[in-house]
Amino acid sequence: MLIIPVIDISGGLVVHAKKGERNKYQPIQSILTSQTSPQAILESYFKLYPFRNIYIADLDAIQNKGDNFPLIQKLASNNPNCEFWLDGGINLIQNHPLFSEKYNIRFVIGSENEFSRNKYIELITSNPDLILSLDFGKEGLLNNNYLLNTTDLWPKDVIVLMLHRVGSNEGIDQSCLSQIKATSKKNRFYVAGGIRNISDIHSLENNGFNGVLLATALHNGAISKDDLINYKKSPE
Repeated sequence: MLIIPVIDISGGLVVHAKKGERNKYQPIQSILTSQTSPQAILESYFKLYPFRNIYIADLDAIQNKGDNFPLIQKLASNNPNCEFWLDGGINLIQNHPLFSEKYNIRFVIGSENEFSRNKYIELITSNPDLILSLDFGKEGLLNNNYLLNTTDLWPKDVIVLMLHRVGSNEGIDQSCLSQIKATSKKNRFYVAGGIRNISDIHSLENNGFNGVLLATALHNGAISKDDLINYKKSPE
C-alpha cells in the first residue's frame, strides 16, 4: 500500500489545507521544518521516509489564479526517482500536453472542475496515465455526478478525496469510501482526507485500498518516522 505525502502550493509556498476552505489556507506549520518552501517540505518528507510518490496540488492553477509550474518542474527534475502526481486543474492538462511526458509527473483531474462528459472522455483518451480524483464535500460529489454512474470511464487509478475531512482530524468518511469501493473491482483506489494515524492506514489497507494521501498527520507528528519505517506495505 502506497503512502503518498501531499504538498499544497499557493503563491509559491506550501499551505495547510483544511476542509477545502481555500480562502482560509495559511502557510504550513510543521514539526518537520520551520520553512514553508516546497523544496524544504519535500526534503523534510524524504528525511522521514524514501517515498516513491508525492502528490502536489497547484492551488493557484486549480483556481485559475496563475500557476507554480516552473517550481514544480524543478522539483520533479531534481528528483527523477520519485513520481509526482500533479493536480493543477483542467487547463494544465489541456495546455501542457507534453508536460507529463517530459517530466516524471502524472496529471490528476479532479471532479471539482467543470467539464462536460465529452471533454472528460477526450482528456482520458488522450492522456492514458491520467489519474481521476473524485472530490467529495459534505453534500456529495463536487460537480460531474455522471462520473459515479459511469465507472467504465474511470482510469486505473482513482483518488477518493474527501475535502470536508482534509486537515480536520475528524477521521475518514467510511460510508463514502465503502460506497465508492463497491462500485468497481478493477480500479486502484487511493484515499485522501481525514487520515489521522497509522491505525487508519492499516484499516484502509485491510479494506482493500491501495494507498493514502496525507499531509497533516505527518506535519503534526501523528504519523512518525518510526511508524513509517515499521509499517509493512501490502504487495502491490
